[in-house]
Amino acid sequence: MKYVVINGFPRTGKTTFTAFCLKYLGAYGTAISTVDFIKEFAKNCGWEGDKTPRDRKFLSDLKKLLADWDDVPWKKVQAHIEQFRSTFEQFDMSTDKAVVFIHSREPEEIERFKTQLGATTVLISRGARHVEELSNYSDRHINDIDYDYAIKNDGTLEELEQKAKEFCDMIRDE
Repeated sequence: MKYVVINGFPRTGKTTFTAFCLKYLGAYGTAISTVDFIKEFAKNCGWEGDKTPRDRKFLSDLKKLLADWDDVPWKKVQAHIEQFRSTFEQFDMSTDKAVVFIHSREPEEIERFKTQLGATTVLISRGARHVEELSNYSDRHINDIDYDYAIKNDGTLEELEQKAKEFCDMIRDE
């Protein structure tokens, strides 16, 4: 099984790129975000799903709190991976062509995915972003990582889909 960490500044097309990859990979692809569980938890605290700088800081701080408390984001990703793997085992299928996309922002967490899972890292970019305008730790440190691949989302959706297809072909052949 291969692991790909997807990162990038807000609104660069990370989710769209991943969706195109999953479309291409079919049953051999899955995705999880290390903040999805945090968002569900935040809704129980009154968060209404907004993505203002204040909201993004709240989610980032909540994720750090849960990570420090009991490694919750890591455990959620591990559970997702095991569930995906068990699907292949149920049907006696090899996981050699399977790819897990993990959306993660924090440098320490990304390094952990690289070290413990052998993950490949991908930066999705589009246009200029000003780090000083970002409201939280997770977004401010996106450029502090040495990525394996960089995908520029500077064209049409069709062009991004083609880049996703080419990336999937390449990652499966590695």
